[in-house]
Amino acid sequence: MSVHSTRFYFMLLLAMTLGCGKQPSAYVVHGMVVFPDGRPLSKGTVEFEAVGQKKPITASGEIASDGTFELGTFQAKDGAVAGEHRVAVIADYEIGTGVERPGELPPPQLHAKFRSFKTSGLTFNVKPRMNNILIEVEYAAQ
Repeated sequence: MSVHSTRFYFMLLLAMTLGCGKQPSAYVVHGMVVFPDGRPLSKGTVEFEAVGQKKPITASGEIASDGTFELGTFQAKDGAVAGEHRVAVIADYEIGTGVERPGELPPPQLHAKFRSFKTSGLTFNVKPRMNNILIEVEYAAQ
């Protein structure tokens, strides 16, 4: 076997070992984020993290002004992989730290526990079909 043939087979074996496997399928996930009184959360991001994966697989989507969202994993709005997911909802303001403008940052609308997969308490099962999900969140303590 020539050096080039050996190198080719080594590279092929390495590629197979590193996981040039097929990308998992994503299924459409759309929904709405609402507060207990039915009012929608009008901005932010929804993030889903698949449970039980060797490497984290996350899907995210921007929350529209009417509270609706569509998730994307491998590309925008392609959905999420099937299975159980932990969920986080993030709705932070983006105008600096607020220290330089005291009193200009409005009080947070969303309870801080929803920012983390670990503390949100939200889980959803994505089915291998179209998924419509209602995410209920709580107001921040005032």
